[in-house]
This record gives sequence, C-alpha cells and structure tokens, in this order.
Amino acid sequence: MPCVRPADSEKVKGMKEESFIREGRGKLRVKIDGEESLETTINGRLKSVEEIADMLGVEAENGKIEAEVDGVKVRMQKGRLELEFENGERMRIEKA
Repeated sequence: MPCVRPADSEKVKGMKEESFIREGRGKLRVKIDGEESLETTINGRLKSVEEIADMLGVEAENGKIEAEVDGVKVRMQKGRLELEFENGERMRIEKA
C-alpha cells in the first residue's frame, strides 16, 4: 500500500467537495458517515483520477490516489472517491 503523501497546499486553497464533480449525465451516490449518516443521489459524474491528482498536486499510481490535503485523507480510484476528515467523518462519492 503506498504511503499517504501531502499535497501542494497552494493548489488546493479554496477547493471544495464539489470541485471533484463534473456536471453532466450520470448519477452519483453521496454518503456521509459521522455522528449521523446521510445518503443522497445527485446528478453528475466524478472527474478522472488523473484530473483530481493534478488538482491536488500529487501523482496517481496505478489509477489510484492516496493523499492528505489540509488534514483530509483523500482516496480515489475510478468511479469512487473517499474523503476522511480530521473529526472522523467520512464522505464517499461513487457511481450510483
């Protein structure tokens, strides 16, 4: 398993979860796990692994990303993105 690498903080200033989603056809399931769980479906699709790696300033290895950005662990593979925040909450965005 590759180690978690820090991202280029200059590239990620002002980035939000919506930055990973592209408008268009398709449906994504968004699930947030924390003190309470929330699950919803939205229209759109995830950007490619390579696009997100470039946004974060890291390199994708074998079509996957594992990085830490401002205390948020980011794990991604094609069709699935997982964000784990410092407070223990997790958000998963995946194809529905």
